[in-house]
Amino acid sequence: MTEIQSSTFENEPPTTKDLKKYFVDKNLNNTTRESIDCAAHMILVIESPRDTVHVGLAHMVNRLKVCRADAGFATPETEIYTPISEFCSEDTIPPSIVGCVLPNQHETMQRVWNSSSPVKYEDVENNPQLALIKNKLLELKCKSMLMQRLVWNDKLIGIACVDHTTSNHIWNQTEIDFMERFCTKFLAPLAGISNYWHNPKMHHMFKKPSDSELVAIQLAAKGMSSKLIAIELNKSVRTVENQLRHARKRLNAHNLAELIKKCEPWL
Repeated sequence: MTEIQSSTFENEPPTTKDLKKYFVDKNLNNTTRESIDCAAHMILVIESPRDTVHVGLAHMVNRLKVCRADAGFATPETEIYTPISEFCSEDTIPPSIVGCVLPNQHETMQRVWNSSSPVKYEDVENNPQLALIKNKLLELKCKSMLMQRLVWNDKLIGIACVDHTTSNHIWNQTEIDFMERFCTKFLAPLAGISNYWHNPKMHHMFKKPSDSELVAIQLAAKGMSSKLIAIELNKSVRTVENQLRHARKRLNAHNLAELIKKCEPWL
């Protein structure tokens, strides 16, 4: 049996079974039960990028005993960074950071993008590295932060952050190691897969067929021939065949059946 590779999940929408095999079964003997349960839960809500991230953030808050965890999708070139999901501790109830706009080109963020390991920002109020965005962070009651870039299939896709809002916490190596390990093994790839296949406004928009192409593909999925599709849409057979050919090329589908399968999230 061929072993599933992570890169496979970028070629076609993965099944729940394949995700479970790769992220849960494969890690049963080298990961804590809590992280495995979290991964399984993330897979259950994989069709919602926001929910997928939220489940992962909840585990991070509980494991690290922090006040808040948040994450968002972006790239190093993006002008602004905005978290799309968060999980806050019920014990401290920090202000929400979702929708907060941060300057992504600021060195604070670029330092995170350029580091494979988590970046810590302690004593936010007096940290000279945060001087230009200190007021924004203090509004959010940030006192100590740990940030990790998210990488999926060698692509930088976002940032995750955990922070304390009630004390100037000093991050220890165990916490840093967990942050890096969990984000690398579970949060980044599962969030990336969810966002890639289930958020048409994000990274894979360039692959989505046009609306007219999707109509033709939807009819083809019902078993209609190019001739019948042409009659249904009042188009020439040649136009329909060109639309299907163009969609196949864009999605790297070798045949019509493969095209239909790859378009399932949009049909």
